[in-house]
Amino acid sequence: MCETVKEEIEQEIGDSWYTVKADGTRDPTGCENISIVVCFVTVNDEIRERLLTIATTDSFGAETFANTIVTEITEAGLCPSKILSQCYDGANVISGCHGGVQKILQDKLGREVPYIHCFNHQLHLVIVHAMSSEEKVEEFFNVCSSLYKFLRKPTAAVLYKGKKLKRLLEQLWTGHYCTVGVVVKLFNSIVDILSEIQSTRGHGTEVKIEAIGLLKQVSAVDFKFTAHIQKGFCLK
Repeated sequence: MCETVKEEIEQEIGDSWYTVKADGTRDPTGCENISIVVCFVTVNDEIRERLLTIATTDSFGAETFANTIVTEITEAGLCPSKILSQCYDGANVISGCHGGVQKILQDKLGREVPYIHCFNHQLHLVIVHAMSSEEKVEEFFNVCSSLYKFLRKPTAAVLYKGKKLKRLLEQLWTGHYCTVGVVVKLFNSIVDILSEIQSTRGHGTEVKIEAIGLLKQVSAVDFKFTAHIQKGFCLK
């Protein structure tokens, strides 16, 4: 089925020039999954975008990323020399003008291939920086990040049975969105676990001290208020 889809995409593109869009994410096994998308204009002047493949590699770095793009495009029957431009996020390993994927790909093709910083990622960064400009919001997410790390510790993980908080990354706002939802919905459960750990004998001193500090922070009125405000914002 995969090969059939690739053949259809190859026929759609024909001899047209096209833009390459790619991004990678690491899965639980430690492998990097690289999605490769091609964007092109059909003979009827229609803009089309197709997911060409999702390649998997256990090697990392800009060189591997660039080689994977060229290899997968070639195996799909497309001509790398027809790449008109390249679109990625702003991570240095991708966008770096000296050793990033965009530069390596240009070197491989022997010509300039304009790099475009993905507009969706740019918009995401605008949101992150706008939120970070408000001190209370930044403090709120810092506490959420500390909660995420604390609830992953064996002592807390055994007690916590609710939906997991997400790791907060600047590149992905979805983690912030999910975490806010969990904090609002399971606030009482989180407070109960922190209270239990701080008052129960047998837990390590460092863990109890951390629980006491987090309990004080999440119990503050401004933390709960900010959580509900952020939930409304994220839903919009």
